Amino acid sequence: MNKLNFKNKLILYVTLINFCTLIISYIIFINSKVNTYNQNINRNIYEVAKLVARDPFIINSLEKRELFEEIDKKMDRYISLFRDVDIIVVTDITGKKYSHVDKSQIGQNFVNPVEWNKIHEKKGYSSTMLGSVGVTTRWFEPILSTEENQVIGFVMVGKYNSSIQTANSSIISLFFFIFCLALSVAFILSVFFAGGVKKFLFGLEPEEINRMHIKEKLIINNLESGLVAFDKDNKIVEVNDVFRKKFSHVSTEKLLSYTIKFLNKKSITRTEITIDDSIYYIKILPICQNNNFFGNILLIKTRDDMDSYIKEITGIDQLVEGMRANIHEFKNRLHVILGLININKLDLAKKYILEVQELNEYDFKKYSQIKNPYLKAILLGKEAICKERKIEFILNSNSDFNFNFKNFFIEDLSMIMGNLIENSIESFNGADIKNKTIEVKISQKNNIFTIQVTDNGTPIPNNHFDKIFNYGFSTKGKNRGVGLYLVHEKIKLYHGKISIQKNQTCKTFIVEVKYEKYSNC
Repeated sequence: MNKLNFKNKLILYVTLINFCTLIISYIIFINSKVNTYNQNINRNIYEVAKLVARDPFIINSLEKRELFEEIDKKMDRYISLFRDVDIIVVTDITGKKYSHVDKSQIGQNFVNPVEWNKIHEKKGYSSTMLGSVGVTTRWFEPILSTEENQVIGFVMVGKYNSSIQTANSSIISLFFFIFCLALSVAFILSVFFAGGVKKFLFGLEPEEINRMHIKEKLIINNLESGLVAFDKDNKIVEVNDVFRKKFSHVSTEKLLSYTIKFLNKKSITRTEITIDDSIYYIKILPICQNNNFFGNILLIKTRDDMDSYIKEITGIDQLVEGMRANIHEFKNRLHVILGLININKLDLAKKYILEVQELNEYDFKKYSQIKNPYLKAILLGKEAICKERKIEFILNSNSDFNFNFKNFFIEDLSMIMGNLIENSIESFNGADIKNKTIEVKISQKNNIFTIQVTDNGTPIPNNHFDKIFNYGFSTKGKNRGVGLYLVHEKIKLYHGKISIQKNQTCKTFIVEVKYEKYSNC
């Protein structure tokens, strides 16, 4: 027999927990409901018996020992008025019946045992016994004379036990149906819950998580940089072997004291610090997921390391590869690892490492019409961000750019394009849009370079068109509104222009700049 997988185990455990909880609640509630119903019946027959025993017409009739038919009719009306009463028998002190549901028994003596001593003592009592019409729960109440100085008879008010059992069975059946329905709903929800948990864990099993954890430790400890991870309270949660060996003379406490002013800013920070007359290059990577901040990862390198990296960079392709491998992919990888360390979710770690193994390289072929590797790197980076945010990123098939070198003009164009794409990405924040799409078109004609960025994100209100390029203007909150301002300023440097087109579903930013005289910068 195959072992249950994690999802099925989770469904089973959740269903069992719900079953135990529901069955206990069901038993308690049914018992309470049945007891309450029985108590209500006893109370009702008691109150009806009191009502009949104090009825002046009944008292007067028993004193005169007449009007049998009128008493019986009145008792029938009482039975029709009170739903928990099935039978009312009125007798005089001799036991002769003045009313009964079986009319043939009127005038006959009461044959079932009666505790006459209690009746004569003017005390009522209850009993359950087999009568002429079946087992009945009864209340006997003495009927006193007008002066209340003597007992002139009694009234017996009863409820058939068969009716009580039928009502109790109905209650039990109803709540059994509710129990089954609740258990079914609990099972269905457990299936969705287990599926959600399994999806959150990238479909990994606990055994796979364990292997993933081992691989994660291998990755962390084989980085070229020293790594120190802090939680959101700036407490150390991870230190890799590289830091312990290469930076053993730098204590984590001292490192924290020099970098604490940069922490908790929730933005990537690069800085150089001097500790004990040695210069270190520090990169701080905040770990955030779904707007939740978990802490920071600090990557530390010596100045010599950075100098050697610079010497190894002989062209833009190497820069793109270094940025991709050491910043973008490396950052994402460490984000996941630290996030999992902080929230103790090992399934995520395993899934991520498997993805890293399967996706070592971005597919550059789709950007073959973009010859400039610097622009290609920007597009790849933005595409990766879009993938993380479930946005479809499209490079228009008619795009074409043949400059394969890097200069200040290309850097500025990259900044313009990057900010426009970033603005489109942010337009989806908080928007309930199913098919999120960003399309980029890059083209060159004569001495005109054109960038078009189209998205179906949140539309720009008409009254904002004249303001969106103003410094600090933003609908996204405080300390925003800089990206489009910088785009506008860069465009002015090259005597270009920017325009916006929109329809019911999309908006398009169109930038045109002249580049001919800057091509040899």
